[in-house]
Amino acid sequence: MIVQNAVICNKCDDFIVSKHRHDFVTCGCGAISVDGGQAYLRRVGGAGQNDDGSTWQGYTDLSWELPDGLYKACAQAVLDAEASGRNHIGVANAVMRTLRDADRIVADHEQRILAHNPDLDEIMIVEVDGSVNRYKKVNVDE
Repeated sequence: MIVQNAVICNKCDDFIVSKHRHDFVTCGCGAISVDGGQAYLRRVGGAGQNDDGSTWQGYTDLSWELPDGLYKACAQAVLDAEASGRNHIGVANAVMRTLRDADRIVADHEQRILAHNPDLDEIMIVEVDGSVNRYKKVNVDE
């Protein structure tokens, strides 16, 4: 599911967003257009020549999407939070937890399990600083 369909024009630095199907939006200098909203990604233009004869290239794509299942899980988190009487902060937290559980976001100062091998009783962790470490359960006889 497309969440945002947007670009920044590398010529005029305009940030433009297509918000719905057939929402054709053009930057201020006319060099790049976006279309499609959450239905499809379409770009028109994106390269050309300046008045002084120099050329410029492209745009910076700021579009992003989520897998359909995760998008639906976030939508369900909203419905569940609202049904349980949560305020807007509780609804936002429900969505954030859904994204965190899918490893799409990591909270500050939070480790993340990268892999788990139950046969060896071992896990690989992405540490807060971005390094990866392997930990193995050790039985100490007393």
